[in-house]
Amino acid sequence: MSGGIERSGRSGVRRLCAYLLLSAACFGSGAALAAGSVDGYPDEVSWVGSQVYSLRQWPSDSGWGISYFKVINRYLAGSIAYLNDAHFPGHHRDGVAMEVWVPLVPFGNRLNLSAGGGSFYYYDTVFAQNSGGYADAHGWAWLASVRATYQPFSSLPHLFIEGRIDYTAPSRSIETTSIGLGVGYRGISDSHRLPDTSAVFADNEVVASYGKTVTNSFDSSAHQARAASLDYRRRVWRELRMSVGYLYEGDTQLVRRSGIMTEGWAEPSFASGLCSIGVGFGFYAATDKYRPAPGRGLSEVVSATLSIQPTRHLDVRFLWHRIVTNYNRDADILLWGIGYRF
Repeated sequence: MSGGIERSGRSGVRRLCAYLLLSAACFGSGAALAAGSVDGYPDEVSWVGSQVYSLRQWPSDSGWGISYFKVINRYLAGSIAYLNDAHFPGHHRDGVAMEVWVPLVPFGNRLNLSAGGGSFYYYDTVFAQNSGGYADAHGWAWLASVRATYQPFSSLPHLFIEGRIDYTAPSRSIETTSIGLGVGYRGISDSHRLPDTSAVFADNEVVASYGKTVTNSFDSSAHQARAASLDYRRRVWRELRMSVGYLYEGDTQLVRRSGIMTEGWAEPSFASGLCSIGVGFGFYAATDKYRPAPGRGLSEVVSATLSIQPTRHLDVRFLWHRIVTNYNRDADILLWGIGYRF
């Protein structure tokens, strides 16, 4: 997931979250490839730091992104990514991107070059003539990208270096071009290695989590509170999961909110269930004590998760939820949890 994040607060936490997700992917990738590849096109997870430029006369600023890249065959791939689109005057923007990719150099070589296009659903904190002085603007933008990866060491087939260029063209926000460089890992998910992933990833899980809420504004560091949740997660089929739970966001002085959240997830596991990485989307029916309108409001939720399973039934899980509201009270929920699988 910019978006109203102060660099000293939420942006640093998000970088830590991205590193944790990437670390889990690295571990799973190495273990899977060491066991021998059964799929010529493994999954890829990468982190890229970038310099972002606006077409307006503003200095460039730093951004970053983390992406999950799936090669479908030698000539086609798809990706989903979180992009932090930097800070510009009156615009703190980030969002989720989905793209389709075609190779300029066919996938599977040591050097890969591909071009992609798709959509970027962004969350932008902008100036507004209201009591808070800001608004949470949401919208869709066209996204075009060029991506190059290079495997520098034949002895480390899971490691690659990535360079990319991303261009966003929204109709109601600023256009940006970002030039980035980063690292990534390739790995074989359990769904490709095992005939039945239920042998390593239990069908049910209950997770108790604790962390913090950060409400989007131009002073996000001043609007934070402790958060907690209790979730039930259910494996529907292979990598697909559903969850339902209760979320308490605390009191950030902008929101005092709690309610029921339900989501669908794509969550591949690696290294025979030792770790998993997932993305989710769903809805959040919540009551906000500070909202002028009475009753419950329904908001969208975009999420990411990482789990590491130290024992057969116990796991440690990180969760990030972006609450997307229609009344300028977007928030990031960052949670650490203990899960029991059965």
